[in-house]
Amino acid sequence: MSYSVAMLSVHTSPLDAPGRTKDAGGMNVYIRALAHALSQRGIQVDIFTRKTDPSTPQVVHLDSQVRVIHIPAGPQAPTHKNELYQYLPTFVRNIDEFRTEEQGEYDLVHSHYWLSGVAGLALSELWQVPHVTMFHTLARLKQMAHPDEPEPPLRLEMEQQLIQQVDRIIAATGDERSQILRFCGAASRSVRVIPCGVDIELFQPYDRRQTRAQLGFSDQQPLLLFAGRLDPFKGPDVLLRAAAMMQEEAQIVIVGGRSEQDEDVRKLRELAAQLGIAERTHFLEAQPQGRMPLFYSAADVTVVPSYHESFGFAAVESLACGTPVVATRAGGLMTVVRHDETGFLVPRAPGFFAERLDALLREPALRERMTQATRDSVLRFSWDSVAEQVQHLYEALLDEASCLIAQ
Repeated sequence: MSYSVAMLSVHTSPLDAPGRTKDAGGMNVYIRALAHALSQRGIQVDIFTRKTDPSTPQVVHLDSQVRVIHIPAGPQAPTHKNELYQYLPTFVRNIDEFRTEEQGEYDLVHSHYWLSGVAGLALSELWQVPHVTMFHTLARLKQMAHPDEPEPPLRLEMEQQLIQQVDRIIAATGDERSQILRFCGAASRSVRVIPCGVDIELFQPYDRRQTRAQLGFSDQQPLLLFAGRLDPFKGPDVLLRAAAMMQEEAQIVIVGGRSEQDEDVRKLRELAAQLGIAERTHFLEAQPQGRMPLFYSAADVTVVPSYHESFGFAAVESLACGTPVVATRAGGLMTVVRHDETGFLVPRAPGFFAERLDALLREPALRERMTQATRDSVLRFSWDSVAEQVQHLYEALLDEASCLIAQ
């Protein structure tokens, strides 16, 4: 069955490096990897994203069947995602003009994040095609996890509309599905659980001593890794506070952000200095995906202290590289990390992280037992498996649409 999918990612491009900005993270990896895996199954995918740089080509080919298409909508410059709603009608209109100029048709819309979902509703109605969405993070669930950080009322309202109007919602875990049903009022048949994925061939274990030497880290001290966006919601400060409380004096490696001038990096450096751990804390800007297996392999433990994760890409990638994870007991992390088997799940407080990290670093037998279990635990998250499940969802929706037309 050959068909074309219009995939929408308004506020961040799959070409952006994860961790480099506050909007570039696991979702970027997901969209790019899923599109490629779908293309291997004969599906044509066009990914539409907002143009943020006048010098960016309109069309970038990722492979023979996947294109990233940059659509003018608002300033051609980085713009905070909370300011983008007003440009969605322009985004929708310009996508349809692109389609008309190419004399093409799309059989299905697949949107990512609420802004793309709003655009997707308009396009699915305009083209009379099914609409699948994945929120990646839902404002209501995020607010429940972190009540001190209120979410914009517009986002809460639009997400609720999307939940009622889209044809299908993809949830990354059973826990996320349950929360969408319970707290957001979604219909049971509209929410399908399909996990996110990991590139099993790219993320694999390497020799710890050799990778540390290659990256320039000491082999005389244990090493704790944080990888991802330097957003307070992700909790890099929690790792720093935990490290200062630990009995083991570990190296701390934080991979994310842009450069020395990054405001988030500056604040974290100041915190490390205040805590007296600056000399053993290393800050590196966001790295290409191809280098991340080296960092995961160099670490004794990867730390994921987020308030909430719909899935937890850093955790899955670390486990695929044979490195145990200590993570917050929240969201998708409870599905990815098997407590006391491949790592530990703890309440989101520095003291709990410090206790479990000390235990892992002080007990080689425990760490070795967990290391042996890590990779096998995530093999089910291969991108081919994920793409197969998404393809089945697409085809079920297309069959439903065909039946409605026939009636």
